[in-house]
Amino acid sequence: MFGSSTTREHKPFLKRQKLNEDEDMISNLPEVLISRILSLLPTKDAVRTSVLSKKWNHLWIIITNLNLDDSVYFSPKKKVGGKLHFMNFVYRTLLLTKSPTLDSFNLSIGHNNNKYDVSLLNSWISNALNRRLKKLSINSQMELPFSSLTTLSLVDSNLLEELVLNMHSFAAIKVPTNYVSLGCLKSLKLVGIRFTLDYKYSKDLTFDFPALQNFEVVSCTWLHAIRVTFKMPLLESFFMKQEAESASYKPSSCPIYVSASHLKRFRYCAYGFISQCITLVDPLSAHNAFADITLWKCEKDTQTGLHAFLLLKQLNQVKYIKFEGSEVLPPSTGPIFPSFGMLKHLELGLVAGEILLGILLKSPILKTLILKGLKSKFDKELFSSADVPECLQNTLEVVKFGEVHGLEHELWLAKFVMENGLVLKRMSFSVPSWLGNFNAIEEFKEKLFSFKKPFSFAFVEFSSLRGVR
Repeated sequence: MFGSSTTREHKPFLKRQKLNEDEDMISNLPEVLISRILSLLPTKDAVRTSVLSKKWNHLWIIITNLNLDDSVYFSPKKKVGGKLHFMNFVYRTLLLTKSPTLDSFNLSIGHNNNKYDVSLLNSWISNALNRRLKKLSINSQMELPFSSLTTLSLVDSNLLEELVLNMHSFAAIKVPTNYVSLGCLKSLKLVGIRFTLDYKYSKDLTFDFPALQNFEVVSCTWLHAIRVTFKMPLLESFFMKQEAESASYKPSSCPIYVSASHLKRFRYCAYGFISQCITLVDPLSAHNAFADITLWKCEKDTQTGLHAFLLLKQLNQVKYIKFEGSEVLPPSTGPIFPSFGMLKHLELGLVAGEILLGILLKSPILKTLILKGLKSKFDKELFSSADVPECLQNTLEVVKFGEVHGLEHELWLAKFVMENGLVLKRMSFSVPSWLGNFNAIEEFKEKLFSFKKPFSFAFVEFSSLRGVR
């Protein structure tokens, strides 16, 4: 009796449990929440939910994020029709979605060498911009000239917070005025953009971004402009990259002025040349920034060294510098380096002795020095007759040699550091894994440890693929 009574008492509970398991909890959510969930999906997948039930038939039209990628319409099994299907899908999406405000519009086109009518693409972009758009991202594999209507919609957008224009084959934007202001923009990424300033306006071009925090510009040019100014008082991260000249990319030579007050990271890359002189309106704005500069030397170029030196001169208040490509600097610039009075961490790529000594003499509180390698033409007499840098006597604690091969000029610099590093705590040497002559390294070690050492507790190590020696 006890057992049967228990069974009868649990039957209603089991029935309710089964009903709960069969219940569609997601469908009972508020439409606003469902819209947010669907907006996280690629738009094609969000539309597919319309087949779930009658209730879901029109829920996708209230999404606020549009993610449109033509690559998902192509496959090895289906070689035709993908382009047309994608165009029809974009038309249907822009026509049927009801939200007057779009949080984001992401358009990725040009895959599988597909070309689209430029006016068609501009109409899609303009439609999105006219719906109080917050985030716009265009990734194009084809050349895309922006129409005047699209450009006006872009520069007049007062709500845009994030803008990404990633053009693999370059895009032309004709700037209708010499002053462009986007008051809400917080993040900007431009790749392969060719800005053209209308001749009837002044040739000074100004971009005013009062809320911008992240700035990234790669291979962009400013035609008919003699000066470009970026006003970005809240900027935290600055990245600019110039690539070697190609048939589709002709670099500008106009100077670029950057007005910022809160820089935390400054990155600059130039492959083959520095065609534009970068000027920080207030160099003190970068005093807390991490400066990362990568340069590649071009034999035919005569201005890169000068421009690189002027750039370093403006960064003389930073605490952290990583400089790859110091070989572009003429040796004569070593003695005239500015004082890096706040510099504590320095990383250098392949460097000449004159440049290295010039920086050390001007870095009185340097604590960490990392060297990737030393140029073979090393004037050891220069270090013999030079004054000992103040940092070696007072602050330099860590010195790392990125690659050593057991050569004389490497040994000479190591000796200079060991004999003058009064507060040195650690010095390390890395041996390349491909180096076959380990006898030279063993000889290097013997000579190194025979030098006079003013310190008694510094740790000297040699590392390789076989570990620490």
